[in-house]
Amino acid sequence: MMRIVAAAIPLCLLLQVAPGSKTTSLSDLPKTAVPPTYFGLNNAGRTWTHSWPTIETGAIRLFDSSWVFVEPQRGQWVFENLDRDVEEARKHNEDLDLMITSSPPWASARPADGGRAEPADLKDWEEYVGAVAKRYKGRVHTYELWNEPNLKSNYTGDIPHLVALSKSAYRVIKQIDPTAIVVSPSVASVNAFAYIRPFLVASGPGTFDVLGFHFYDNLGNPVIHPENIVGTTAQLRRVLTSVGLGSTPIWNTESGYYIESGPHARFHNKNYPPGVHVLGQSEAVQAVGRAYILGWAAGLQRFYWYAWAEVAYSLVDDGGGTEKDATQAYKTVRRWLLGKRYLDVTRSASGRWIVHIEDAQHKPGWIIWSESGTENFEVPKEWGVSQSEDLLSKDQPLSPAGFPVTQSPTLLF
Repeated sequence: MMRIVAAAIPLCLLLQVAPGSKTTSLSDLPKTAVPPTYFGLNNAGRTWTHSWPTIETGAIRLFDSSWVFVEPQRGQWVFENLDRDVEEARKHNEDLDLMITSSPPWASARPADGGRAEPADLKDWEEYVGAVAKRYKGRVHTYELWNEPNLKSNYTGDIPHLVALSKSAYRVIKQIDPTAIVVSPSVASVNAFAYIRPFLVASGPGTFDVLGFHFYDNLGNPVIHPENIVGTTAQLRRVLTSVGLGSTPIWNTESGYYIESGPHARFHNKNYPPGVHVLGQSEAVQAVGRAYILGWAAGLQRFYWYAWAEVAYSLVDDGGGTEKDATQAYKTVRRWLLGKRYLDVTRSASGRWIVHIEDAQHKPGWIIWSESGTENFEVPKEWGVSQSEDLLSKDQPLSPAGFPVTQSPTLLF
């Protein structure tokens, strides 16, 4: 997890202006329908200490596979908790992304740095990677290398050592399971591009299959802006293209917000870092919906929300026992988008977004919201819609007088 983000490039550089109009359109929309694996969740911390996600999701990212957990002492392998995770994922038909990270003290190049340091001996690292990959071959298909290495709180080594770790892990995993997907070390947004480019230049081919990135919007800013996902993804794509990796998939392996406890929570969290913006229930609903809707439009193939049950960021209360409004928003936006194709994405000069989708039977729908404020919108008759649904699954008929567009996405159908 992280605290702040770098600025995204302006949306105006990514949107094409329609002739004679104040409306702009997002270019290069995905041609395929939204798959179940797009909707991911981080099951953060030590997963065995809280509930498995009770909402439908296609992918889970977790840290129980960290080296410090599975081999706390040389040759002492502890797989019980990770075995439980793999079985839970199988029962729920979810793809697991296992973090390959965090040296145990006995293997660390700098024991005083704990799990933040690279291993002293690459052979120990390769034995750990191989043990995990062999145990879960055929059951786990995705592995991710180190977490936020550009933050000293997570990694105290340098880029050459990170490249060596990544290349050796990639080789070991692919030798054991050629079909496995290997995700690059996912960089935090702080000074991200100053770190990513040197890593990409030094790594070259045979290091990862997918670029991971943490798309935190603005945890310290009083105004959320999930729309930054569009600009940041485009900037990442340009960097990848510049080093000959333009077709590499991009995954959002972590992003979210501090969210206050809901009114029905048994435990109300009050422990937030100073200076952060904690979202209320309504703003959290807006954030979940807008982020997932535009993540797919921007070209992200997976989006792992942070997090399921970690208290400060939690999508749920009480370790998973009590739902928030944000929980319902996740379920609703998944239902809206799953199996749908994006036909058009436009933004007006006032910041009104309209996303035109269709299902497999070519039945259309339009999702609409405003970046700020509220405005009245006259729904075009040719859309042929009569109902609206908000992210809390509340339906109402459309009025001929117009539709009030707010900062919370609404589906018109």
